[in-house]
Amino acid sequence: MRKALGVVISSLFAALALAGFAAPASADVGDEIRNFTIDYTVSADGVLHVKETIDYVFATSGRHGIYRDLVTREPYKDDDSKDQEYQVSNIEVSTPTPNVSDEFTTDTFQENNQRNENTQIKIGSADQTISGDEATYVISYDVRGALRHFADHSELYWDATGSAWDATIDQVTVNVQVPQGVTQVECFSGPAGATDSCPQKSVVGQKGVFGASQLGRGEQLTIVAGIAAGAVQNDTPILSDPPNWMERNGLSWLSLIGSGLVSAVAIVLAAIYAKVGNKDQRYAGMPPGTFPPSGVAAEPVKDDLRKDQIPVAFSPPRIPVAEGGLLIDAKANTTETAATLIDLAVRGGVRIDNSGDTQKAVLLNPAVATAPHEQALMTGLFPTLQPGSEVLLKRGAVGDNTMRTAHTSMITALREQVKQRQWYLRMPRAGGGSVFKNGFGCACMAMIAIWVVGAGFAGTVTAAATGGAGRAVVIAIPVVAVIVAIGIWIGIRGRGQRNPAGRAVTDQLVGFQTYLATAEADQLRFEEGEDIFSKYLPWAIVFGLADRWQKVCQQLVAAGRITPDPVWYYGPSYYTSGWTAGAVGATLASTFDPPPTPSSSGGGGGSSSGFSGGSSGGGGGGGGGGSW
Repeated sequence: MRKALGVVISSLFAALALAGFAAPASADVGDEIRNFTIDYTVSADGVLHVKETIDYVFATSGRHGIYRDLVTREPYKDDDSKDQEYQVSNIEVSTPTPNVSDEFTTDTFQENNQRNENTQIKIGSADQTISGDEATYVISYDVRGALRHFADHSELYWDATGSAWDATIDQVTVNVQVPQGVTQVECFSGPAGATDSCPQKSVVGQKGVFGASQLGRGEQLTIVAGIAAGAVQNDTPILSDPPNWMERNGLSWLSLIGSGLVSAVAIVLAAIYAKVGNKDQRYAGMPPGTFPPSGVAAEPVKDDLRKDQIPVAFSPPRIPVAEGGLLIDAKANTTETAATLIDLAVRGGVRIDNSGDTQKAVLLNPAVATAPHEQALMTGLFPTLQPGSEVLLKRGAVGDNTMRTAHTSMITALREQVKQRQWYLRMPRAGGGSVFKNGFGCACMAMIAIWVVGAGFAGTVTAAATGGAGRAVVIAIPVVAVIVAIGIWIGIRGRGQRNPAGRAVTDQLVGFQTYLATAEADQLRFEEGEDIFSKYLPWAIVFGLADRWQKVCQQLVAAGRITPDPVWYYGPSYYTSGWTAGAVGATLASTFDPPPTPSSSGGGGGSSSGFSGGSSGGGGGGGGGGSW
């Protein structure tokens, strides 16, 4: 059924799913690599720094340069439902050979439904050919996800040369340096699956040294270097879900929405539900934001009040700011994490240092974090909880999930807190109520049921067989519109449904949001000497009003009514530093975003050890190359 469904949707979106698949450049038969020297340096944070020196001999004249293919994605050997990524970055190329271009471009080639991916580094200029028949190239790059973790050690099990070279390799030498020194070595050479040990493997001065010679096309050198347990971090594979059907066909949610708009009836029905369905409850007969007196029962009724009917509140409810952020819009994301960090700073738990170019958080007093979600954030950012510990407020590098893990732990604890508060009849979906991001999977299942029960599938296939793709589209478009409508329905329900108590607290939040959005400097209520800017800044961040709040409070600074520099901030004068309150929120929020990822492979993958049952091509990485 899934395959047939893919066929139908492929026909429907044929005009939108234009995808090209480029082929790598072709090398001359007879090319050879005289010397291939590879230097691997594993840093303490688990990054593999690579330097490859390639002495290349061209079989014919008129060549422009070489290309080097690196495996960056492949199916995970230990679990075929996952893919393993090797995240390559910081690529640099140079050549000591005179009159040889070291210009390079990178491109990505995919196959096997995009589960196998190579990044190709193409070196040379199309306007310049190699005058001689030899050239030396030096390629350097970094790799995350190259290491493997075991209980008693970590290891680099790596297909060093790769087997997909269009050139023979006369001599290859690999040098490996790791923190605390290489503990043991193993290596294999030959075609994929060969278990013959390579001619040279040893530990020299804590460095692993490997070598092989006369590798023919389709053969490679695979090395294994042992690392002492605990010597490196981030030594586990980077796993991801295989590309889904939409990703493989180059479709986007925008194209789905555009197709769905042609069936207005489904959208109208969805809009009606959005207007009248999934309403919160509130206490009958009680003003917004209030609770019935103790011992008095109030009947729950459907909430029909508009936002402008909720009175202004001059202070927020006495709940953590992150709980308020989740309650007011049914979302808990990096904005709530940023607001919580600022709230901890205002309360004296951390200090925010701004050098102008970089920002960092410095731990002052971990005991300030009292709520479970605050403690989870503190522990994630400062594992030792030692005052004076620092963390750079910057999005993690490729493969570095430290900040994202701290955010995820906080959000998990936050959702559990809100659940314990019993403010919801139905909790919001994790990640918020996004219609298309979260509802598509369920919508697809509903679509399949509609097609099976209502003969939509059969009608589409019949139309395609009798009248071609055009008639199939005419039949299929209403079905797609139903998918969109169901997705909207699922998305709205994903926002959760507040009970009367949750609605009352939300009314207080809405009233305070109105206050921050409309009050002018001379209308603010605060005691003499009180830093009202810092007090309400976390709330302004979750409400999306940080910059407005700063402009209002800046007038109070000019009048000498509040201090010009918050006590939780250290750096250039706050109000003239250019790091506005909105930028504070945006910087901190982006800090907790997931780290970025780069855009038949001859690689291995998996987490099995190269010291037990290893073979040529059984490690990670790999690839190949040739000339063009």
